[in-house]
This record gives sequence, C-alpha cells and structure tokens, in this order.
Amino acid sequence: MKILVIGSGFIGTAIIQRLESEGHEVLIYSRTFNEKVHSKQVLVNILDFNDFKELFSWEPQIVIHTAWITTHDRYQNDLSNNKYAQFTSDLAKHISHTGIEQLIVLGTCAEYGHQNDASTAGITKLSPNNLYAEQKVAAFHAAKELLEESKVRLTWARIFQPYGPMQDKNRLIPYLIRSIKSGDPIRLSDTSSIRDWITTRDISSAITWTMNQELPTEIDIGTTFGFTNLEIVHHLEELLERTARWEQTAQHASQVQEISIVGKDSPLLKSGWAPTDSLNNGLKWVLNS
Repeated sequence: MKILVIGSGFIGTAIIQRLESEGHEVLIYSRTFNEKVHSKQVLVNILDFNDFKELFSWEPQIVIHTAWITTHDRYQNDLSNNKYAQFTSDLAKHISHTGIEQLIVLGTCAEYGHQNDASTAGITKLSPNNLYAEQKVAAFHAAKELLEESKVRLTWARIFQPYGPMQDKNRLIPYLIRSIKSGDPIRLSDTSSIRDWITTRDISSAITWTMNQELPTEIDIGTTFGFTNLEIVHHLEELLERTARWEQTAQHASQVQEISIVGKDSPLLKSGWAPTDSLNNGLKWVLNS
C-alpha cells in the first residue's frame, strides 16, 4: 500500500518503521532528514501547503499526519499551533477531492482537558485548556466537516502519554533517566496526577491496526493503566538499580491534579487491539535503545 507520512519525529519514526516492516511503500514529508528510516524523504517547509500539494501526484492511498509543535515548555501556548491547525484543515480540504482512502491524524489526550475519570473517544466531552489542545480540537472539527461528504475515511487518533527512543531529552522520562544515571537531583512539580503512558511501538501498532479495521472517526491510543510521575521514578530506580536524588526544595503534591487515562470502553480496545508493553517492558526498551 502507498502511504504518505507527514512528519518524522519520535512518534512518526516508530510509525514509519512499522509500515516499512510490513512492506508498505512509504513517502515521508518532513523538515529534517531522518537516518533511522529507509523510505524516500522529501524535505520542505512542513507548513508550506503549496509545495505539499505536489506530493499528491504520487497518488498515496493513505495519508498519516503526525506533525505538530511539541517542543518542551513551549508547545502548549505557542502561536505556531494556529498554523498547524490551518495546515490540517487545508490538508483535509485538498484530500476531499482526491482518491485517497483514509486520512489518519494524530490528536492528543490534551483535547480532553482536566478530567475526573478515564476518557473515552466519542463519549467524553472535549475540554481543551491551552492553545495546543484548542487548535487540535479546532483542526479535528474542521477535518471532520470537510471530509463528511467525501469518500475519505477520517481517523482522529488521540495519543495519551507517549514515550520511546528519540524522545526530546527534556521530556519527563529522558530527564529522569539522565538524572538518576548521573546522580543529579530531580525536581518534579507534579507527583500526583495519573497518566496513561504508552510506547511508540504500541502507538505504531495501533495506527496500522486502524488501517485494516472499520472504526469510528475518534479513537484513543493508550493502555487504560495510569501512573504518577513519582511511580515512574520508582520503576526507573528499580531498573537502573540506583536511588534518585531529590532537590531539597522539591515538594510532592498531595492531591490528584489530573486523570488522563483511556477508558476501557475505548473503540480501539473494543475492536480487538491491545498494547503489548507494560510500563516496565517499555522502560526497559527505552533504556536498551
């Protein structure tokens, strides 16, 4: 199958590698060259839609859109979120007039905002509370409306807490691994929120699963199991056989601030897909990569 993948970040890379291993013909549209994949790469401004339109002469059957700003400590309220949302809308509009069979877009659990219970696609109300999440929701509604009358199948896959090789070194798990190994003191501003951590290799298997199943437009990709940041530290301490050092000024939160977990009735899980990595297996994979 001919598949166009937009973006080759750490999640995009895992998806591309999975597609390559399954024998698909992949074309990658990205800003930077990725040495970890073998498919042809087109390096252009990711947001220049006029250049992008030329790629449709390749006649892909599926388009997977993974690109968005995710820079740590910046992405939540960066104005470029507006540009990515507009790109997604332009993409859906253009695709609606082509022979493409499916558009898969990576959404985010942040679209649900603060919840008091697990979230289930199509049921839980979307309550974004920052620009990043707001523009993801805006892009979702625009794409859904634009493709509603077309023959293109839209899959909006909300990713929960992703981790894996190549992740930004300032993200939580790379930061904790580096700090525990070096003995540098750790500071966590949130030790009580419960989040659903999922490996990029499980995310990639979920994406390829959606290509072969008749699923609702909205799906969640997660494990249904939640862990606090403090529990992540304890798992890493056991795996690394080292004790984390803490900053003297660090204070642990005493109440749950956020619950971000996939509900057990998620459409993806009910279709028969299931993650294969436990938290320990996933962390071992990252440590050995």
